[in-house]
Amino acid sequence: MPLHLHRVTRKTSTKAGLVLAILLTGCASTPLPLPNQKPSISKLSEKAKQEQQQAILKVRNQTIKQLYKLKPSTQTEINASVGYGIFEINGLNAVLAENHGRGVIIDKRNRTTYMQLARTDIGPGITVKPYRQVLVFHDPKRMQQFVTAGSPTDASHDTSIKVYKLDEKGISVQADWGARYFRDPDLN
Repeated sequence: MPLHLHRVTRKTSTKAGLVLAILLTGCASTPLPLPNQKPSISKLSEKAKQEQQQAILKVRNQTIKQLYKLKPSTQTEINASVGYGIFEINGLNAVLAENHGRGVIIDKRNRTTYMQLARTDIGPGITVKPYRQVLVFHDPKRMQQFVTAGSPTDASHDTSIKVYKLDEKGISVQADWGARYFRDPDLN
């Protein structure tokens, strides 16, 4: 091979290597989506997104005040927890609605994650009366999994999560609360 071609090839391969290294470095810092996580592309305008977030936070504030009034010991419990979630379950017919509610999970650092839920303990044609639900998390790993990947349909059997149900009758500890929780792609 002639010397001038060898130099061009060597320069080209060095430049190509440098470009490849830069590209790989950029890729390494780009977070990859988690398994079972859809890309977060909001269908909402920024204004609509903020309005919905504020509506959820308003429900959160109302619910936490009601919870503390009805059962004052829950304030100490929530303060000692790793985080909590507040969900508003609507009264839609199970056949007509895929999502039955929405809410927010707030961790100890006051970070919020907006979530949706679908009831799994109701059959077709059953109407759900509206209520609010408070989830209290005691295990940081479980809460992190809940926030990032959602929950399995049997989350009601998880002893690291305590659930309160608030409705027109008052407050109760919810023993069986079949629901599937997942991140809201439009609000996060």
